[in-house]
Amino acid sequence: MTDQNLKENDHASDGSTVFSKIQSSYGKLSATEKRIADFVLNYPEKIIYNSVTQVAEELQIAQSTVTRFSRTIGLHGFQELKIRLAQDTERVNAANSTEDEAASLPKKMAQIAANSVQDAAMNLDHEALKEAVKSLASARRILIFGLGESGPMAHLLKIKLTGLGLLVDAHIDIHMQSISAAHLDERDVAIAISQQGSTKDVVSALQSARMAGAKTVCITGQSKSPITEVSDIRLVCMQRGLSYIVESFKSKASILYVIELLTVSLTLYLAEQNASAPKKFWKTTESIFDKLY
Repeated sequence: MTDQNLKENDHASDGSTVFSKIQSSYGKLSATEKRIADFVLNYPEKIIYNSVTQVAEELQIAQSTVTRFSRTIGLHGFQELKIRLAQDTERVNAANSTEDEAASLPKKMAQIAANSVQDAAMNLDHEALKEAVKSLASARRILIFGLGESGPMAHLLKIKLTGLGLLVDAHIDIHMQSISAAHLDERDVAIAISQQGSTKDVVSALQSARMAGAKTVCITGQSKSPITEVSDIRLVCMQRGLSYIVESFKSKASILYVIELLTVSLTLYLAEQNASAPKKFWKTTESIFDKLY
């Protein structure tokens, strides 16, 4: 990688971009680290949209080497590398945007949402969905974990499954996740929702649930991520964004689709398996009649 190549990728004048950090450190990098540097400079989108596992596999190196490279250029780790690259990309996209593009944003966002749902439908493992439905239907108790933006989605899934008459709880506090996971057993199911699949506390909680004997399910946007490694059933809705903001929007749209699909599929399955199930569903509707105008 020449100095000219590096300068072409350095799109900020304040010297704080990831590209400028690599430029200033390039001469001190080892041969392997230079391979990673070249990969980051030439394919930044692969860093933004892939997990550390996927990047390490593509470069045929250890995950720890990728993490060490991130620290060598002055970052805390791979997650900060992803975030900083995405922010740099956002700044460029914002600078290049026009008033016409801003005016057409509502239609673009609507199309992105529609495409996200289509992509999720195409990529979702339907056998895994069936297995998840059967596991939830027979579970004594269901626990759902989520943090950050995945927290409200965990609560949404709790509301929907509770409405089906199932015993469900959702935790968005890391201590409650750990405590509740430790009290599960082979009769229970634990579900973790994570957009990138690499939130340490959520992965840890799901792993604890698995060690306690519970069936584990993940709903995520990344097929090769830490959370899939501790999941018995993987509901993966693959997505690719044009930028970090769009990627986040697509991820949430995809996961919300999976939540709705899982709920509807479970509703149909329960009604099919038990003729009295619809009466239980009706109890949910009756319970909130007097709450509506």
